[in-house]
Parts: sequence; C-alpha cells; structure tokens
Amino acid sequence: MHSILLRGQTDVGQRRTDNQDTFISTMIWSDSSALVAVIDGVGGYAGGDRAAAIARESIERYMSTPNGDPLSMLREAVVFANNQINEHRQQDAKLAQMCCVLTVAVADQQTSKLYFVHVGDTRLYRFRQDVLEKLTHDHSLVGIREDANELTETEAMQHPRRNEILREVGLMHHRVDDPDFLESGETDFLPGDQLLLCSDGLTDMITQAQITTVLRQSGSLDEQATELIRLANEQGGNDNITVVLARNGTDSNTATVAAPATTAVPTQSTPPPTANGRINTVADVKPAKRSSPGLWVLGLLMFVGLLAFAWYSFQQPDKREQPVDDTELTDLTVSSSATSMVPASVPLDSLVQTAYRSADHRLVLAADTVRLAKPLELNDSLLTILGASRLTVVVPTDTTQSRVAFRVINGETINLENLVIQGFRTGIETTGDVKLQLKQVYFRNVERPVSAVVRQDTFRNTVLSVSSQAQPVPPKTTSRP
Repeated sequence: MHSILLRGQTDVGQRRTDNQDTFISTMIWSDSSALVAVIDGVGGYAGGDRAAAIARESIERYMSTPNGDPLSMLREAVVFANNQINEHRQQDAKLAQMCCVLTVAVADQQTSKLYFVHVGDTRLYRFRQDVLEKLTHDHSLVGIREDANELTETEAMQHPRRNEILREVGLMHHRVDDPDFLESGETDFLPGDQLLLCSDGLTDMITQAQITTVLRQSGSLDEQATELIRLANEQGGNDNITVVLARNGTDSNTATVAAPATTAVPTQSTPPPTANGRINTVADVKPAKRSSPGLWVLGLLMFVGLLAFAWYSFQQPDKREQPVDDTELTDLTVSSSATSMVPASVPLDSLVQTAYRSADHRLVLAADTVRLAKPLELNDSLLTILGASRLTVVVPTDTTQSRVAFRVINGETINLENLVIQGFRTGIETTGDVKLQLKQVYFRNVERPVSAVVRQDTFRNTVLSVSSQAQPVPPKTTSRP
C-alpha cells in the first residue's frame, strides 16, 4: 500500500517579529489516514499565537480517537476549539480579542476521500495532473469578489482591505449546526493527488501560477515547501508563512513529518462534547453507472446544444460592469418605464436555501453570501428580509441572467436590512403603491438600485425611505494588519 507523505513548515517572514501561525501534519487512526491543518492567529491582537495554539491542541485531542464519520468529527473539533478559545478569552481581559482562522482536513487513502473544514482566509488546494484547484473560499469581502471574478488574483493580492475577514474562530460561542460559521466539504483524494494547505502569508505574496510551477517540479515535499516559503519571502514576506503538503503516493525522496514550530498550549478544559446527534451535511458520492446506447445519443445532443449556446454567447457583447467601490445608498431617483412586469412565481424555498422564516414572517438570511437563480418575490406574505449580522451579500447564480434581485409585487411597506445587493442590472423592482424602508442596504455593480415598473394600464408611485443609521462601510470585519 502506498503511504501518505507529509511535510509542514512555518516561517516568521520578513516583517514580523513573532510567529502566530502553527500547523498539524500527522497520521491518525491508521497508516492510511492523515490529519493536516494550517492555523493562523489573527495578527494585531494580543494572544493570536495563543489562540492558534489552543485551536491546534483542541483539534488534535478531539481527533485522536475515531468516533463517527470524519466530516462530522472535523466540524465538531473546530467548534470545540472555537469554544475553548472563547472561554480562555473571557477569563483574561488582555486576551479579549484573541482569535484565529484555520483550515483542517482528513485525507483518507483507503477510501480515497478528503474531508475538510474551513473558517477565514487560510486555504486548501488540491494539485492533480499538473492542475491546481482551490477547494475553499476566503471568508472576506475581497475573497468574495475574487471568487465572483470581480477582482483578478493580482488585484485581490494588492487590495488594501484584503486582510479584513468576515469569519474567525474564538470570538463568540458557536454550535456545530450554526449556518454562518463553518465551511465544510467532502471530495475525492486519488493516488497521485497532492494537497496544499497554507496561510495568507503565502497567497498574499505569490500567485497560483507560481505555486503550480513549484508543485510541478520533481523533488521531495520538503524541497517544495522550502521553495514556496523562499518565494514568499523573496516577494516581501509581509506575514508569517505556513505551508503543509500531503501527497497520496510514494516519492523518490522520503518526506518526514515535521513537528510544529509552536508548542501547543496545555489547557484546562472539559472533555470534548459527545458525538451523538451528528449531522452529516455532505451526501455520499456514488460510483457512476455504465452508460447505455441511449445515453450516448442523449449526451451527443446535449453536446451539440452546448456548442450552439457557446457560439451564441460569443456573439453577444460583453456587458459586464467594472468593479466599483463599496457605496452606501443615500439618494435614489426612482425611474419609470412602460415595460410590463415579468411574472415571478418560483417558490421562495427553491430560491434561498440558507434562510428561515421567523415567527413574525420575516425572512432571515443566515449566510454571508446568498445566490439567487431568479428574482425573489416580495408581497404581503413576505414584508421583511433581514441579512446576517455581518451583512449578507446577494449575488446572481448566473451573471448572464442577472436582471433583478428583488421584485416587489404588492405590500404596503417592504423592509430590507443588512444586505449588499451586487451584480444585478436592477436591485429592487417595484410595482403598485409600495413604501420601501432600507436600513444598512448597499448596492455594488448595479445599474438601477431601485426601479418602478409601470403596468401598461395604470401608473403607480413608489416611496423610498432610507435609514439615517446606515454606516459608510458595510461589513463588520476583523482586521488583520
């Protein structure tokens, strides 16, 4: 049986005097599964290194004995680490702001599976057949815009707000089922695959193309990790740099498992919570079935259709808008047109999956980002939409069909709060006698923030009320200088 080769390195960088990064790089449970993690203490706050060390010790302790499926264990381990940091933070006023960000994964060679949990702007990549694939999403405004192709990688690396994070580990108590805390997933880990986990000290300094060049070179994981850190330092080394590599297969040079540079901080804590009641949020991946001749014909027809769609799209002019700075809604002119309203009868639950209705019939969006496939219809049965406490960014699932975000059919007063409406031609389309009350609502890359659509048989008025409490900077972020 092939082995999983591991290597982890951390470096203080060129600008820092202390290293608040740490990592995990060890085999667990058997000789065919590995636990890997990169943990980055949030810079600028006292105790960032302590938060990272507590997270590392808590995760290692929780994951030491198999008890349930790996993904559920990872989710519970990160929540356990979060709550341990939060308890220590509350006991010492000097550590009141300590927290960290992290990416942790279990690579199982026997089942060819990779399980991961992620919070913040550390990253997990999979390198397969000379192609580097980013498996996690940065929980930051700049990261969201980069993932939405509003910023290039270079622009994101140079953005002045690149270190403002939207999620962190340790600043408040969490439960394993909190919808706006963990990002988790399951994918395959095939022979020859290689994983890269890293802190932003690497990805703020060198591009994915440079990373790919290093990983394509022959040599041991130790040599690759050393070269990645060298390149980041060569480009300025503005932050601590941490790299963890894991390869599914043999290597010409034996890679050793490095001990973390930071010693874990022993903590006095209660035993890890029970594993009963775990929820596995990722469906099992089932093997593909053998195709029948009829499926070949269907596949050919679909291929021809895709070619026709691609040709048509190529002929259309590029209507994408250039990225704009975050702007607050302060003054709007509601325009009228003779365009008939396009009906929207799609059920609410099929449009917004990360939402729930409160007892007073308000729709609460419990996520940093919500993607709409079609306009969300507002009427007498849905008068209020509340974004998450840190603001919810509403974006279209398909930018080629990004016409309208919210469509107001009727209702005396419609309330929208804590939202960033982004990438639509029209943010809010209204009909009928409607009063809009907007609080903490922002528009980015939107041609018409609010548009009154006039029915062909009558004219209506729309009254807009904008809260004076709105702040000039939408997100509540944790800054990482």
